Amino acid sequence: MFRKLIATAALCVLSVHAWSADMANGQQINKSCALCHGAYGQGASGKLSPRIAGLPREYIVKAMKDYVAGTRTYPLMVRTSQIDKFTERDFEDVAAYLSSLDLSSDQMFNINKSFGDDKAGKDIYRADCKNCHNNDGYGKPSKDAPPLAGQHPEYLYTTMRGFAEGHRIHANDKEDDTFSDYKDNDFINLAAYLSTLDDVKVAQGYQFSPPMYRPSFARPSHDLSDSIQITDITQTVVRMALDEGVTTEKAEEAMLAKAEEIGLKKVGQQKVSQFLSKQDVKMPHLSIFQFCNPLDARMMVIADPVFSSYMPCRISMVEDANGKLWLMMLNLDMLINSKLLPASVVETAVKVNQQMLDVMTAGASGKL
Repeated sequence: MFRKLIATAALCVLSVHAWSADMANGQQINKSCALCHGAYGQGASGKLSPRIAGLPREYIVKAMKDYVAGTRTYPLMVRTSQIDKFTERDFEDVAAYLSSLDLSSDQMFNINKSFGDDKAGKDIYRADCKNCHNNDGYGKPSKDAPPLAGQHPEYLYTTMRGFAEGHRIHANDKEDDTFSDYKDNDFINLAAYLSTLDDVKVAQGYQFSPPMYRPSFARPSHDLSDSIQITDITQTVVRMALDEGVTTEKAEEAMLAKAEEIGLKKVGQQKVSQFLSKQDVKMPHLSIFQFCNPLDARMMVIADPVFSSYMPCRISMVEDANGKLWLMMLNLDMLINSKLLPASVVETAVKVNQQMLDVMTAGASGKL
């Protein structure tokens, strides 16, 4: 009886938007978000991959639209997620899906303090932040203040530094000087305190189970056929089509230039179809490019030798039966979800995944 009451209460607090949204479409769109944020929007330790699961729907929609408009800048995210091609319904659907994912009760997703003095951070929070972000750190929709509890502390630290240095705009107010008097140690301590606020929601023995939605027959799910695709053998392969007019030579040139720019070494290249053509064997285009950062490889192999099987990271350029050219790579977001990796190595895995997506994006567009 008690469980039925809880289930009924949970259904009652669902927003009208969650009911009206096409959650299957949101779930499908989230596959491209998962390339960096993880399959459940859980993000990862470090500054590169914030948690987006459980954020308010309105906040997620606004953030996506800010990236499209250029108010916030991250070209890789726009390209891989294709949010610049979203309909209004797509924004609403994926935001509703992500906001419905509540990871807070599962100990596996609990945010842990990794640095700083949380007691000193508490004093700062109580003095300057609680009026907008609430006593518990879970935000106030009435003030458009998002949750800070349940977010990775490294990302919060980087964001606060961005506010202080003018890279980000706090509270939609360019004149806001909230962070101007803070010292770096204040940011560290504040992030440390915020990382403790989700602890109260952890329920012993609870395990998050992601909802699964079937596509609606009323309208098709989000079409990614002309942009990025996830080959869903537990989301292991990412595919990105070359833009119209981009030749194999141009794509190769752009990929190698981007890899050099971001510190990835080309450690191998196999021009399979070109090699076979010299032996009078015809086949669609296939070339394979291998990249590696030796220091990143070292860290991951020390953590667990099994990860040597992912190295070097590979991107293939392949022509399908219709003559369309694709770039394909192994999706390293599987490593984000791995319980085998310590936090520092997860951050490295996220960085490598995003670097490889950078290289693939350059190749698909034919430019850096």
